[in-house]
Amino acid sequence: MKCIKKSILPISKIVFLCFTFYLISLSTTAQESTWQIDPNHSNINFGVSYFKVGKIKGVFKTYTGSFIQKKDEISTINITIQTASISTNQADRDKHLKTKDFFNAEKHPEIKFISTGITKTGDNEYEIKGNFTMTGVTKPIVLKAVDNGSYVHPRFKTENKFITVTGVIKREDFNVGTNYAPAKFALGSEVDLIAEIQLTKKK
Repeated sequence: MKCIKKSILPISKIVFLCFTFYLISLSTTAQESTWQIDPNHSNINFGVSYFKVGKIKGVFKTYTGSFIQKKDEISTINITIQTASISTNQADRDKHLKTKDFFNAEKHPEIKFISTGITKTGDNEYEIKGNFTMTGVTKPIVLKAVDNGSYVHPRFKTENKFITVTGVIKREDFNVGTNYAPAKFALGSEVDLIAEIQLTKKK
């Protein structure tokens, strides 16, 4: 009988531990949610000064991305933009921007941002650090985000939220226009990034 008790006791402990870890995993999963970008209700914009007095603005039309939220706070962000989807509402300029003088869309078809750290700085404000990759160059950048709130779609019953993301990068850091002489005096160095993003919670 002693032998039987000794063999049963470890098994009971294992069962208890497995059950405990299972409950913990359920709790963690319940506190974590994934939100995907809805491109039909979002926009990713940029702007750069033109001859120091004007401004050229544009958008990227094709992109995907997801935000992971833990305990009601944004924890991870991944965004992929199709470089060739750039549009400044001027066909000839857009065609030129896709060449090796600027974005070299054929060689570098994607622009990516992957967060490395997110800090909550206010009730609904965040500082987002991450790696930004464009034209084959990856550099760390810092963005700011505001969680504008959420709503449930009355027809589709999906849970959605709006996020505003802003930041500034230097185009020379990513070799955009650096080998095209006119860009050196026509375009500003700093590029403003503004994204109005609707996120839909995955079921």
